[in-house]
Amino acid sequence: MIALAVEDVDLEAGTVHVRRASVVGEFKVPKERSRLRTVELIDPALELMREILADASQAQSVEIKVIQRDNITSKKQKVRFLFRSSTSGLLWNGKTLSNWFTSHLKKAEIRHRGANQCRHTFASQMLSSYVPVEWVARQLGHADTTMVRKHYGRWIPRDTKSMAGVVSGMLGFRPT
Repeated sequence: MIALAVEDVDLEAGTVHVRRASVVGEFKVPKERSRLRTVELIDPALELMREILADASQAQSVEIKVIQRDNITSKKQKVRFLFRSSTSGLLWNGKTLSNWFTSHLKKAEIRHRGANQCRHTFASQMLSSYVPVEWVARQLGHADTTMVRKHYGRWIPRDTKSMAGVVSGMLGFRPT
């Protein structure tokens, strides 16, 4: 996600297009075609993206080389990156992201974990809220539901809403 650019965001549609990754200082198309995807932003993410875009929209475009799936050819793209250092203006990297995430965990007094745990939390929370596993898989960039069921499908009863209440709302018997 640190390779996302202003040009990848469609606020009207509420989506982000994942078109490239940053891998050890190089830009590459995602290694699997399914990871080249459109992510739908839920309301809190959409609100945050509006703020991020407001900050990044004035940034200068940079031309980058994006290595294609064959690892030989490349294509040039002009982009304005979303995630840059507020002091140096440089694009974030894995270390920058880790430091940023760790500082927020300390402020929130939460034990340390990797930023990739956000992905696990998202998937688990979605599944515990009865969000269709197919949608969750697509959001995460998986070709099918196998990985979601294997890695994120653990049932968390305390986080699960009453299924009868959810179904009643879906059928219009309760306000949702």
